[in-house]
Amino acid sequence: MRSGHNPLRGQQAQPMPKIVVCAITHLPNVGGKYADGYHANRLEIVQLCLKTMRERAGMEVATCIWDNGSGPELRDWLQNEYKPDYLTLAPNVGKASARSSIVRAFPPETVVCICDDDMYFYPDWLQPQLDLLRGFPNVGVVSGYPVRTQFRWAVESTVNWALKNAKLKIGRFIPEEYDRDFCISIGRNYAYQLIYTKNDKDYLVEYNGLQAYATAHHCQFITYAGKIDYIVQWDGEAISDEKLFDMAIDREGLLRLTTIQRYAQHMGNVLDEKIRIQEANYGSMAMVR
Repeated sequence: MRSGHNPLRGQQAQPMPKIVVCAITHLPNVGGKYADGYHANRLEIVQLCLKTMRERAGMEVATCIWDNGSGPELRDWLQNEYKPDYLTLAPNVGKASARSSIVRAFPPETVVCICDDDMYFYPDWLQPQLDLLRGFPNVGVVSGYPVRTQFRWAVESTVNWALKNAKLKIGRFIPEEYDRDFCISIGRNYAYQLIYTKNDKDYLVEYNGLQAYATAHHCQFITYAGKIDYIVQWDGEAISDEKLFDMAIDREGLLRLTTIQRYAQHMGNVLDEKIRIQEANYGSMAMVR
């Protein structure tokens, strides 16, 4: 039985955003059995990630958070303090499935940024990535997080394209500071890193007045939703092998690019002193302004 008509019939829905910045969060049992383990210090990591992602975009963006089975402390903060434009509170369906759902939720022309919940963003991080997304042809994904070891896989399509259509430089271009910070974030000794990467090369592409590295980090990237909506996959893993995602984009012949300057970086699960000092400096600068 039905009485009357739905008052929304014939009305227009809210328009979808042109740019949406998204993070996939997971922080289980805060204050519970994981309090002394891996997640013990991650609440401030997640909060700093989401705050810097939105506040330092440098332009008006919509925010989208997909939460995979977090405890009440983070979920309360998301709903009552952070208040994203789009919020999904799901069981832990895994990162790949969350990413797939996010990409397919928006129109093909929407620029979507997807990041892990432990990334740190620098001021005006978005525009340089947009410049590469719009300035190169047939781009799959663009990252703002240059990491040397990312050149080890899924670079073939970008390198081959550069050899025919652009200028390709091969060498060691990523600064030592970036490499050291990467090691800190994953708990790797830098002396070991030098040995581990001694034969690695960086691939730098120059095209139409733009420079980019011929790779992209799956921890943080932007794309057009319609560019990868047929590539992303659902699976049953909490944390999938992200190389498979990278290689799927490469197999389609899409470019994978990273900004030369670092605009985002991985923090790990404990906030290190260097980032704390940076945040204090940014706070002082903001107060002066």
